[in-house]
Amino acid sequence: MPMAESLECASKPPLVYFIVGEPSGDQIGSHLISALLHQSEGNIAIAGIGGPAMATVGMESLFPIDLFSVMGLDFLPGIWHILRRMRQLEDDIVACRPDCIVMIDAQTLSQKMGERLQPLNIPLVQYVAPTVWAWRAGRAKRISRHLRHLLTIFPFEAPWFEAHGLPTTFVGHPAAEPDPPIDKEIKSFRLAHLANTATPTLALLPGSRRKEVRRHLSLYRTVMQRLTAQGMTPTCLVPLVRSVADYAKAFLEDWPTSLVTVPAEQYKHVVFAISDVALAASGTVTIELAVAGTPTVVCYKLPWHEGKAARLIINTPHVSAINILAAAEIMPEYVLDRCTPDGIVSALAPLLHDPSLRAAQAKRIRDTAAHLSVPGQKPSDIAARAILRIISEGCEHE
Repeated sequence: MPMAESLECASKPPLVYFIVGEPSGDQIGSHLISALLHQSEGNIAIAGIGGPAMATVGMESLFPIDLFSVMGLDFLPGIWHILRRMRQLEDDIVACRPDCIVMIDAQTLSQKMGERLQPLNIPLVQYVAPTVWAWRAGRAKRISRHLRHLLTIFPFEAPWFEAHGLPTTFVGHPAAEPDPPIDKEIKSFRLAHLANTATPTLALLPGSRRKEVRRHLSLYRTVMQRLTAQGMTPTCLVPLVRSVADYAKAFLEDWPTSLVTVPAEQYKHVVFAISDVALAASGTVTIELAVAGTPTVVCYKLPWHEGKAARLIINTPHVSAINILAAAEIMPEYVLDRCTPDGIVSALAPLLHDPSLRAAQAKRIRDTAAHLSVPGQKPSDIAARAILRIISEGCEHE
């Protein structure tokens, strides 16, 4: 039975309510909404909170999500405003009684809202599981109490949650969603930005938050100074997300080597495809680089006290998902107390110097990254089918 027909038992189009608190979730949500509309032949209503990407596919956010896009203890100054917004969100859900609630990433917000919404007996679906395999494994049991279904993005996550009775569906990593850039885009970029250089290209990815940008660009500058002292002068390509672009440019003045900055929203995947090597702050971007097959060195810098605390709760030998999946350090990692200029230079220099080393790492990355998606299927399409099935099952039991 076509999915659109299976929803006809409802007296009106089913309502899917989104709770999205971060830019990464906004991108996932936009793809998911498009897939839901396509598979239901438009017989679906959308509401909730999201960002600009979700707005482009027709969702009007109840309020801006900027308040939730914070890390660690940075939320404390706005805690009362956050709590008021959460109450507003809860009241809106009670008023509109959606057929399904989809919470995307933003783990703290998703967990708190999930606990508050559980008494409403509305199917709760979480898209992107908390990283219980890396730290705080007890979260798997807690979220399993209130979720109806979990959409996972890594193939090794299911057992952590199914052990507590939570059904899961592996949809694939969102990095596998976009189509790779075409040759015309790559050639155009080369002509515009790299026509007069023959040096290796190095992508610099400092992160998408101000604290990350400040810490990592300062670190990257020192790394570049030490590389140039060894006679290496790569052309640095820096795709910057809109929210920190102006802030980041202040740290890029008088850069030690040739430098090209571009908007990440427009050119990020072209930069990945064109770069010989990347130096990236640990996070989703390392998965995107893996899907692109870009040789990468991973780093993450924290203040001393935060780094010590992190060491106490991390329960995996690697922080990069591609390394966890491979059970080997394919992408060299220099994080926390190992995040030093000398360490990073020792990993970058051979890759920049030797094309055969780059090719070998790229092959291992691509072979491993192949397991991050379902062959021939987009993550959003698999996720949409799972959500529409849950709605259909609820419809049948009415």
